[in-house]
Amino acid sequence: MRFLTLTVLTLCTSLWAVELEELKRSEEWETYLGQAGDLARAHKFDAAGALYAKLAEAAGKFSLPLTLLAKCRNNHAAMLHASGHYVEAEKLYREAATLWTRSTGAKSEQLATTLNNLGEVYRLTGRFAEAEKAYRDSLAIRDAIGQQNQLRTAAALNNLGTVQLQAFRNGAAPTAADAEANYQRALQIKRGALGPAHPEVAVLLNNLAALRQETGDFSGAETLYREALAIREGQQPPDYPALASVHNNLGTLLRRDGRSEQAETHLVHANTLWEQSLGPNHPTLAAGLNNCAELFLATGRLADAEPLFRRAIAIQEAAAGPDHLQTAAIVENLGALFLKQGKVQGAESLFRRVLAARTAQLGQGNPLTLDAMHNLAQSLTIQGRYTESERLLTGELSIINSGQLRHSPQHAAALVELAQLHYAQHRLDSGAKFLDQLDAMASSLSAYQRSRLSDLRRNYSRQLPGPQPAPVKTLLPR
Repeated sequence: MRFLTLTVLTLCTSLWAVELEELKRSEEWETYLGQAGDLARAHKFDAAGALYAKLAEAAGKFSLPLTLLAKCRNNHAAMLHASGHYVEAEKLYREAATLWTRSTGAKSEQLATTLNNLGEVYRLTGRFAEAEKAYRDSLAIRDAIGQQNQLRTAAALNNLGTVQLQAFRNGAAPTAADAEANYQRALQIKRGALGPAHPEVAVLLNNLAALRQETGDFSGAETLYREALAIREGQQPPDYPALASVHNNLGTLLRRDGRSEQAETHLVHANTLWEQSLGPNHPTLAAGLNNCAELFLATGRLADAEPLFRRAIAIQEAAAGPDHLQTAAIVENLGALFLKQGKVQGAESLFRRVLAARTAQLGQGNPLTLDAMHNLAQSLTIQGRYTESERLLTGELSIINSGQLRHSPQHAAALVELAQLHYAQHRLDSGAKFLDQLDAMASSLSAYQRSRLSDLRRNYSRQLPGPQPAPVKTLLPR
């Protein structure tokens, strides 16, 4: 389970405000697009979708400029993107990119914006290599256009850095050096253009802090978060949601650094600010409640964690629906709590819900789907339903071996769980092969996985006849 650290992406939504006065039936089109944009920003996605459907229907009846069609596709995709319908958003962003290329050429600001947004959909669905390519393509266009809009270049660099950071988090990149370089370049641009105390500088400081946190430089991360916090605290007029985000992120860092009481202070304050500024039913508050609940879960305060998880789920379901990926993430965390409480059947039900949502939206081979499959298998193993669990774990391992996740943390997790499953069934000879594979991919193991491997080695050595296995190597952390 992971805290929901709020790394700030720049989703380019400037195309909501479109100038259509030179187009046929311009007033009507501008009115429709403006209404749809307002509805989407108010999270009234069904009504916005109906308006975009009407525009699409009209586009099929009238001979309209390709630029207008491209704007409609991009804006509709942005609405679907915001409401969590990533598959449909991807399709429309692709259509918009094709239309921009045909109408404005391969090096236009509009195409760069759509590619940036397409990259964000890829990032949110765990397709980091595709996200990085889309961000790089967007950035290359802006570099080719020239330096007249340095802030948009900085936005593209920020997004590219963020997907590179997430690839590092998930074991798909060996270092975070590329992310660091892109964040630093973006920070230099924004400081030069806007001054050292501008809120957009705080965005980059926040993201650099998240990078330092992920690489284990907690001291450096804390310094950067506090710099961002100082900017936000001095901002006039105050931006309370942005201030809350920095408090949230500093709280997650302090929790990871073992300073639970200080972490709780920042996390609770973040939630207070969000609730006061955004209201009690905003999805950002749901993320903050999740983070507080995760802190309580990690410190053994299970009774305090459960109502926060439940409230976060209720808010997220009301805002984005029961099958939204963010809803699934919090449901997954509640399942982890249930496992600690011994409510294994309840956990199983929650993990099945998460697996169904992610399979439907992301497909079987997505890393997030595999996480859900793995968690469900664990809940079945605990119940002694070994055949069902092994079927899931074997399927997970097959998908991993056929894709780009070999020697990733997920690969190691599947092998650890299969070794545990075989040990529980006294199938030691077949289980030992999983331990051997884990030894061969030592650098991919987390501290928790190393601990489990060590325990499994000891258990196997007590049961296997013949010479004792070699001692487990001292492994370096990721």
